[in-house]
Amino acid sequence: MRLSNRVLTTEKLSYLEVAKLAKGVPDVIHLSIGEPDFPTPAHIVEAAKKAMDEGKTHYTPDEGLLELRRAIAEKESKKLGLSFDEENVVITAGATGGTYATLMASIELGDEVLLPDPYYSGYYYATQMAGGKLVGVAQVEEKGFQVDADELRQKTSPKTKAMIVVSPNNPTGILLDDSSLKAMAETACENDLLVISDEVYDEFVFEGKFRSIATFPEMSERTVVVNSFSKTYAMTGWRIGYVVGPKKIVSEAAKVSHSTGVCVSSISQYAALAALQGSQAPTKKMLEEYRIRRKTLVDALKKISQFRLVEPQGAFFAFPNISATNMSSMDLFRYLLKEARVVVLPGYPFFGAKGENYIRLSYSTSTSRLKEAIVRITDAMEKL
Repeated sequence: MRLSNRVLTTEKLSYLEVAKLAKGVPDVIHLSIGEPDFPTPAHIVEAAKKAMDEGKTHYTPDEGLLELRRAIAEKESKKLGLSFDEENVVITAGATGGTYATLMASIELGDEVLLPDPYYSGYYYATQMAGGKLVGVAQVEEKGFQVDADELRQKTSPKTKAMIVVSPNNPTGILLDDSSLKAMAETACENDLLVISDEVYDEFVFEGKFRSIATFPEMSERTVVVNSFSKTYAMTGWRIGYVVGPKKIVSEAAKVSHSTGVCVSSISQYAALAALQGSQAPTKKMLEEYRIRRKTLVDALKKISQFRLVEPQGAFFAFPNISATNMSSMDLFRYLLKEARVVVLPGYPFFGAKGENYIRLSYSTSTSRLKEAIVRITDAMEKL
């Protein structure tokens, strides 16, 4: 029996594998997984219950509920200053499902996909499974983790088919500035590339102003925006996201989404509709709490002599440089687990080749636990 080479050659990198290493450690604090610690807002949960009580438990159209797609089209049109309708939108199983469906619909075996490096490993999985090759383009720490425009152009080849843009960024927490976005947009236009813009953290902006690459000249016709309800509405387990973009692209992505799951859970879709149409007060409250946590963590990390930090502007991550410790990111992970009983994520292998010499800390945990983790990390680092 022979298995797919695409699967056999894809390295398994799961955050849950790190969690297993912490199993049995007493009173351990997890700053590893980027998942909101808040409950899904009550009105969203109630909408799901109501949908079930009303028997709305059957298949939906492949592309998703019409009313939900219209609501998303309205939201994204307002956000981006572009014009979308329901035919520009496909509901997917989270942003992960949207990224995978778009890549499957657009690249052939051996095609290359450009991506700022360090990068979230989910893009690696999606590209590998689609038969493509991920090509990292350096985000330069000395330039605030902005993209190296010269390297971007150098790494664009006849095999390059697509580019992934992530802003606010996971793992660095930075916003790509207009200079980086312009270089990426120009490269895409000059080489006829599809652009996948991951905007999952578009609401999580604490410094600066969010801008989508889709708003640059000639980019709306070649950009697919991927987004999710997971972070903004604390709905990670509901597995619902979407893609919005040119009809000729998203309609093909819908075929892929159908082949992997027919349609997204009808209950999750009705919950997502309530998330968009209902009160935004719970989200605003969460974002204010994240703002406080961000300052708490950033202020503490700046005081640790072995860390060098580019201050994150968005998302809910900090990504300090740890090279002054003379330890690998995996060794420091193990050290902090043992000495501080705190779980962080090692930059390598989780965030690509450029992730070495960094660790990622998530502040998506309660403020009290975050403060305790900071005390423990600070004490442990003083022992080095």
